[in-house]
Amino acid sequence: MPYFEKNLAIMTEEDQQLLAKKKVLVAGCGGLGGSVIELLCRSGFMNLTVVDGDVFSETNMNRQILCTTETLGQNKALAAVERARLISPEINIKAVTEFITKDNIKTLIHGNDLVMDALDSIECRLLMEDACAAEGIPIIHGAVRDWMIQVAVCPPGAGILHKIYNVETSPKGSPGGVGVNVFSCASFEVTEAIKLLTGREGLLSGQVLFFDLLEKESQILDLRDQ
Repeated sequence: MPYFEKNLAIMTEEDQQLLAKKKVLVAGCGGLGGSVIELLCRSGFMNLTVVDGDVFSETNMNRQILCTTETLGQNKALAAVERARLISPEINIKAVTEFITKDNIKTLIHGNDLVMDALDSIECRLLMEDACAAEGIPIIHGAVRDWMIQVAVCPPGAGILHKIYNVETSPKGSPGGVGVNVFSCASFEVTEAIKLLTGREGLLSGQVLFFDLLEKESQILDLRDQ
């Protein structure tokens, strides 16, 4: 498609065709999730399921790309669908206007090739990781706090999220943040998704990247053998 031609600067046509076929679920459509969805659409992903039971409020305006004066009070997943179709009219995208629970998680993730974690609940993240392990689905994890972002690639069954949230140096959840850290974290997440699904090197598989945007300091924590 012509509007993805510039992606060929860093991807091959085969990469783009592969990404267009992959099925990706985005868990959470707020600050982080909205930006993840934006970048997935512009990267050529054509089969998305977006999940969120929340609606936009004025306090979301500073960091949530889908939050505008026109979407206030609207469900976040439905707003994501509208935005995605403006970017890529041929996209196959489904909105699930529910929160993730133990009762719906298995149905939600079934049949997907990848899950993008943009949740703000540790409990839901761990629930999702357990369900993805059973289904053999990898997770790209992201979280923000203050100036810090963290990103990880979680192979199914490795229990990376369970390990992360036992590490004292990691941000515990996402209390809010500002646009710069949310957008930056989303960029790292989608980059890892592209690398994972196209077989590129340098993947953060079983590892967690911590990056402090203010101090320009980074650390990679290897959790594969822990």
